[in-house]
Amino acid sequence: MKKLHQWIDAINHVVGKGISYLLILTASIVIYEVFMRYLFNKPTIWALELTTFTYGAHFMLGAGYVYLLRQHVNIEVIEQHFPERVRALLRVITFWILFLPFVGSMFLRSIFYAQKSWSMWERAWTAWAPPLYPIKTVMPLAFLLLLLQGFSNFLKDVEYLKRTK
Repeated sequence: MKKLHQWIDAINHVVGKGISYLLILTASIVIYEVFMRYLFNKPTIWALELTTFTYGAHFMLGAGYVYLLRQHVNIEVIEQHFPERVRALLRVITFWILFLPFVGSMFLRSIFYAQKSWSMWERAWTAWAPPLYPIKTVMPLAFLLLLLQGFSNFLKDVEYLKRTK
């Protein structure tokens, strides 16, 4: 089991570090658009959508990495008063009650969402009209990475609970 969660952690680490470079692309697009719009009075028809796509991919694909680091939004007002063993037990319980049903259902629904987009070669309803199916494919991939990381964190919490009996 230890090798499994190490493998999942490594995947999310590589994806998280790699996807961070999308911010450079996103910022470059915004800077280019600002220059074109305000210095040359020649705004683009594609910059806003491409910025949305790149930042959306960054946000979605980074979720597993953030969860690996346990830097996600968390309700610590109550949890901080408990010892680490109780916290780990709470994480194990909430994994089954909250995390797995929610992220699992989002993963399954996003597969159908992306599949439908691919089946109709969906495009945006804008002047630029970029294809939407590639960005919609990011969603199930991101939820899969988050789901795997949740499973990895669950395994680590169970191992911790076994070690600290």
